[in-house]
Amino acid sequence: MNRLGMIVDVSHVSDKTFRDALETSRAPIFASHSSCRAICNVARNMTDEMIVSMAKKGGVIQINFSSAFLSQKSADADRLAEAAKSGKDMPALPPAGLEDAVAHIRHVVKIAGIEAVGIGSDFDGVKSVPTGLEDVSKFPNLTRALLEEGYSASDIRKIYGGNTLRVMRAVEKVAHELKAKR
Repeated sequence: MNRLGMIVDVSHVSDKTFRDALETSRAPIFASHSSCRAICNVARNMTDEMIVSMAKKGGVIQINFSSAFLSQKSADADRLAEAAKSGKDMPALPPAGLEDAVAHIRHVVKIAGIEAVGIGSDFDGVKSVPTGLEDVSKFPNLTRALLEEGYSASDIRKIYGGNTLRVMRAVEKVAHELKAKR
């Protein structure tokens, strides 16, 4: 993948596969749509150690907007609903809120720096999204919340795509270097 200039995406891999990919890849890797296990303990989310080690290699975790990945309350309700598929009517999952998405961004910045975080909403692949972030038209809400948290316009540009573009350039650079050695 490095030779071809492909970004290694670790969002759907096991913890061991993550470590193997991080060790093997010469280019930065990224998680295209994951969140922080320290805030919401689900296997798809990344541990602090994973986030920090990926960031040290130049990688980015893009925060997933699935309520079940952002909020422990939503994740627990999702597990109960899956376990209870017995034909009974289940209450609607409690959605996460905009503040939950901001908490994941804040956590990544705290442990790994502003260069380590991005947005991987997964709007087309999740059952429940945060209140206030129902679709891309609600991004002004996220921008406002990040500004209120003290993030600068430059920081927000990094979160909204700048960090991912940096990873893409680094991956392309490694591919060119590997091709030049052949």
